[in-house]
Amino acid sequence: MAFVSLAPLLWALRNARPRRGALLGLVFGLVYYGILLAWLQPFGIVAWLPLVVSQAGWVALFGFLLPFLWRDQRSMVSAFAAAALWTSIDWARGTWPVGGFTWGGLGYTQHGNGFLLPLASVAGVWGVTFVVLLMNALLLGAVSRPVGERRPVFRNAVLPIGVAAAFVLAPALIPLPAATGRPLSVAVVQGNVPRAIASDPLLRGDIVERNEIELHRTLGANPPQLVVWPENSLDQDPLVDPAAGQPLAEVVRQVGVPTLVGAIQQAPGGRFYNVSLLYDRSGQVIGRYAKIHLVPFGEYVPFPSVFGWTEQYRRGNVDFSAGHRVTVFHVDGVAVGTPICFENVFPGLFRRFVAAGANLVVVTTNDSSFLTSPASPEHVIFSQLRAVETGRWVVEAAISGQSAVVDPRGRVVARTQEFRRAVLRFDVPTSTSRTIYTRLGDWFPWACGIAALLALALAWRRRPWGSRPEGTTATPETPAGTPPAGERSDALGPLPVSGGSIGKVLVVLPTYNERATIERVVEGVLAVAPSIDILVVDDGSPDGTGNLVEKIAEGEPRVRLRRREGKQGLASAYLLGFRTGIEEGYDVLVEMDADLSHRPADLPGLLAGSERYDLTIGSRYIPGGGVSNWSRSRVALSKAGNRYARTALRLPVTDATSGFRAFRRGLLEALLADGIHSEGYGFQIELVYRALRMGFSVGESPITFQEREHGHSKLSRRIVVEALLKVTQWGFQERVRRGRTDAR
Repeated sequence: MAFVSLAPLLWALRNARPRRGALLGLVFGLVYYGILLAWLQPFGIVAWLPLVVSQAGWVALFGFLLPFLWRDQRSMVSAFAAAALWTSIDWARGTWPVGGFTWGGLGYTQHGNGFLLPLASVAGVWGVTFVVLLMNALLLGAVSRPVGERRPVFRNAVLPIGVAAAFVLAPALIPLPAATGRPLSVAVVQGNVPRAIASDPLLRGDIVERNEIELHRTLGANPPQLVVWPENSLDQDPLVDPAAGQPLAEVVRQVGVPTLVGAIQQAPGGRFYNVSLLYDRSGQVIGRYAKIHLVPFGEYVPFPSVFGWTEQYRRGNVDFSAGHRVTVFHVDGVAVGTPICFENVFPGLFRRFVAAGANLVVVTTNDSSFLTSPASPEHVIFSQLRAVETGRWVVEAAISGQSAVVDPRGRVVARTQEFRRAVLRFDVPTSTSRTIYTRLGDWFPWACGIAALLALALAWRRRPWGSRPEGTTATPETPAGTPPAGERSDALGPLPVSGGSIGKVLVVLPTYNERATIERVVEGVLAVAPSIDILVVDDGSPDGTGNLVEKIAEGEPRVRLRRREGKQGLASAYLLGFRTGIEEGYDVLVEMDADLSHRPADLPGLLAGSERYDLTIGSRYIPGGGVSNWSRSRVALSKAGNRYARTALRLPVTDATSGFRAFRRGLLEALLADGIHSEGYGFQIELVYRALRMGFSVGESPITFQEREHGHSKLSRRIVVEALLKVTQWGFQERVRRGRTDAR
């Protein structure tokens, strides 16, 4: 069913507008996850509903983005783009929020598909997910065609179906590593608990331990090499309360076999650890692994200041602390990895045990609370995929079942029934080989994410910029509305300033600890033209920059100082300077750094550009421009940021993040009337983006950017991240607006 069941959703999304696509995705997600996670309802609607809504939100994101990618005229390319998008979003769902959730992934539907399953050894479950979605999309493309268009039968139907079949069948040719190591004889003790009290941890604890001890004692006649007690078999800390652990230690000594026991241990602050303890043959604890990935709202409450109220709905109200490192136990020369319960659903975490040297993996779990719901057999399905991904045999030990043994091809070779006392024994082969997935991890969803982003960037069409707002005028040489939509603005050479034709100029210099350079900057700027004034906005520089500027201003009336208390940010300093310049009637206002990274010698080119453009940007990346004293990696990062801004916003400029630029007064009046809310790089990009959307003209003049010789850059990682998020937000808003315009 998985190969066709998503085709109706894709059909509904392919020609929808983004907002409608998001709504369709949300409805689909609510129904799908609502049914799939129905086994959570006995824990209350507070446990079930928020999880269902959060998972449906990821499908809504897919529904929002798919309309940008799908083109009926190119259905095969669209199918691959859709599969990459779904796979990357499904991977993100498994990582965020609060650690993510992977239940319901498409790849798990193929746990019994011997042809397709080997793909997991290369690309993880994500590769299988990709193929399942691709099948749906290719089949949709095979049965649909653009309205009014006739296409050859081969290209329209035969080719997509053939490609789909190849992707499903070809993975069978992938060689899977054989587990040829010395086998380890393992016995899982499934103690069980009466179904009537299975969901009450306060009543079942003693019963579980008593049943486990009785079954363990029966192994004495033919002892295995390792005995496994499931998760939470002991509900008290045997290291703190020796009396509680004494019966267990005694039976381990009697049978004389190393035993892996799921237990609860005390942690600082009145909390607990969910642990697996390794007892040696003498009944002494010689190893311990504490669960790393806890169940949010089940084993702990994330962000307690926000979600603390949920404590009243949690069973037992026990708070656990997370462990910090993967532990591998050694039993008779075999390294055994021991992920605990919920950790089995995360491919990356499971892989870490094998990467740490595990020759086989034992998953301990306690699914008794979910009674006879699908939760327990679904948990075994996760083990099937983990076995193929890592090339390891997996033993799953559950208190009330299902306990199981899975081979590296994903086949369940032994399994217990639920709510039965049982001992599951098997000679489990071991392995030291490593699959491609074990070596490289989640490389495939990352590749899908990059491919999806590139596809979105290519699919987003250019949007014509809006018209100039009423009440503003174009420059004499530039009619309103130029440059035309999609046309790259001209790059200006370093032209001389023409005799004051641009009017009065105010250069705004924000400063913070610029004492070593401010005098040279001021001298260089004033020497460019007599019509230029300088406004220095100092944020209380501890090095005395403000005092030095004050002395310069006493002898030079073209220089003024505005003092502010503390560091208030570059953007706010420029905005203060802009408002001051507009109030005092300046015709052109210039942004410029005071650390000599912006050379006064490049100022004439910007001012010459102001005779033709409303905004002239000092560009490092057009012919004649350049960067000195930067590493190649930093230049590459800067160019990549600019390229992303150009692609996302369709900006017809090369250097949207440059902070050396000249504004005509009319443009600034329009920008300030709307308000500006970004900082740093985001501030610079926002000004260009909004200027073009309003219909103002933008040009570029080459500059040479020099790395500062004194002090440190004031841009933080927060500002850079803010810029990336803002650009992404604006880009989506543009596409939504364009979609509405196209629909109208």
